[in-house]
Amino acid sequence: MSWSDFARASSLFLPCVALLAACGDSGGKTSDSGGGSSSSQSSSDTGGNTGGSTGGTDATTDTPTTTAPTTTSPTTTSPTTTDGTSDGTTGGPVCPYTPVDGMPGFSLVQVANGFDRPVLAVPDPRDPGRLFVVEQGGRIKILEPGATMAPADSFIDLPVKNKVPGEIGPEQGLLGFAFHPNFPDDPRVYVNYNPGDWQGAGPTYVSEFKLDPNNPDKADMASERMVIKISQPAGNHNGGMIAFGPDGYLYIGMGDGGGSNDQFDTGRDFTALHAKMLRIDVEPDGTPDSNKACGACQMLDGFDYTIPADNPFVGDNNYAPEIWAVGFRNPWRFSFDTDGTLYVGDVGQNTYEEISIASKGADYGWSDMEGNHCFGGANCDTSAGPNKVNADGMTAPIAEYDHDAGCSISGAAVYHSCEVPGWNGIYFYGDYCGGQVYALTWDGNNVQDLGQVASQQDRILGFGYTGFGDVLFTVVELDDFNMPVDGKILRVAPQ
Repeated sequence: MSWSDFARASSLFLPCVALLAACGDSGGKTSDSGGGSSSSQSSSDTGGNTGGSTGGTDATTDTPTTTAPTTTSPTTTSPTTTDGTSDGTTGGPVCPYTPVDGMPGFSLVQVANGFDRPVLAVPDPRDPGRLFVVEQGGRIKILEPGATMAPADSFIDLPVKNKVPGEIGPEQGLLGFAFHPNFPDDPRVYVNYNPGDWQGAGPTYVSEFKLDPNNPDKADMASERMVIKISQPAGNHNGGMIAFGPDGYLYIGMGDGGGSNDQFDTGRDFTALHAKMLRIDVEPDGTPDSNKACGACQMLDGFDYTIPADNPFVGDNNYAPEIWAVGFRNPWRFSFDTDGTLYVGDVGQNTYEEISIASKGADYGWSDMEGNHCFGGANCDTSAGPNKVNADGMTAPIAEYDHDAGCSISGAAVYHSCEVPGWNGIYFYGDYCGGQVYALTWDGNNVQDLGQVASQQDRILGFGYTGFGDVLFTVVELDDFNMPVDGKILRVAPQ
């Protein structure tokens, strides 16, 4: 989003914080053109599928405290040793908490700070209490169990756009990270970033790195293999999230290429890679690949990947074969639940932010629709219920909120921690502008909107999760000049 658009979205001249994936015209992570949305976020509860959030516990923790180290937070209560490894009895990590019965109120506790614009935090597959924290400035830091401050050393350090800490700019930099599904037996990791040596917006790179053979806490920077390059016609709406699905394939969230009002006409262009969820096999097939990712994009080559044979549009010349689902504006953060359900937080433009369940071959509407509403004068059917297909073949979100309740969504994850068994299955998500955290449950047919459940004073950039099933939010503190001065990791915890 442009600075003027961001000002409209927040009623202040607020910067895009060099990341934010929802900004409209030229950067930032909030709404873009038009519409006088306000930064004084409403904490009133207005229905999730009809323009906001309803009900729920509204716990506010404006000054999170460091009371719960990451070491003690996936999904089972089975015994493990103190270093987080399984004792072989049941194969899962030991519960590090004293479980809390019932449905306590929600709060946010600070795990650690000192990060540079953190956008993602994922657990080390070798140790559930260890976090790899992705910084937009191009570094990945390893937060050791019990540590409360970002370390000086980096696991990876990439030359990216927005390298300088505190630099204000568009939604570029290091935006995504994933371990190979067979890590550490297969010691490869993957990153999504915008290289800093390109003029203009610079493309999206998805690259593979191997571990340094002499240091398992470092990536071998000389081992980089380009998996795919995707041209970016503008600096915003880069998407940037990557994750391996339960099928072992890599999912790549691509925004519509930037600008506002689907400027590059990618939303309804199914031959374009933008405004889509892509699915590829990272293994090369030996045939060099190339792509022209949109009409306004340049041709890029010099990479090699494999298109899964069961991708929904393989063999259809009207669609790019990499596409898994279409019609996203800017799927900034997404996550898989343990049952394979793919939750996507798709950033809106003027009015609506949405959570969708991404399915093979589905169409989520952009740019004929924003949320479950017609956009830009399009004629469309708005009668479909949550995750139902309307008369135009477009799938409705399971939840949305309007810009009285926020301005830029950051999808998070489903809770599976043993700390509060009653919360298992709750999906959390947050808003950048107001710092609110919302929650819902989805059983495959029905959504229960829990409304706003917590808030804090910093800007929500992204999310994370621990190996114990806790849900995390990555946030940035701004100074009086709206410059990012401290990045923090917060954990959803009982009051």
